[in-house]
Amino acid sequence: MEHNVYFTEECKLQLQSLSEEAQKKLFKHFVQPINNGLTPSELEGKYKPSWEMEFIKTQMQQAFVQQAKDEKLFHYHFGFRYYKDGKDPKYGGKVSDGIVHIKQNEFSNPQVTEHIVFDVCLEHPSPFKVPFLKDKTKAA
Repeated sequence: MEHNVYFTEECKLQLQSLSEEAQKKLFKHFVQPINNGLTPSELEGKYKPSWEMEFIKTQMQQAFVQQAKDEKLFHYHFGFRYYKDGKDPKYGGKVSDGIVHIKQNEFSNPQVTEHIVFDVCLEHPSPFKVPFLKDKTKAA
């Protein structure tokens, strides 16, 4: 299985405003390992579907979950500022405040998966949210 990382044009602009430390962590813990042949399950940080939520109580949360599932949205903890042990029994990997939001594309060739980064967050929000509409922009 081949995996490739891409960024939307909007996200590329966002990356320019990040600190050098954040940029290096993103490259070291996500871009480089994926482009060198690792799969998401082999990464140090947690790579998780954004529709996997423990508590879904409201219609807004149900809509969020459905849209994230329909769009194949994931998020990955890339180690900014530091990693700490994750406690998710279903999805391994360490967690951090720095996360990237990803749209996963699988085309007619099931051997290729694209991970399109459309947003970078340096503070893990609570409650978790996805920057919808940013996932609609094209990767470059």
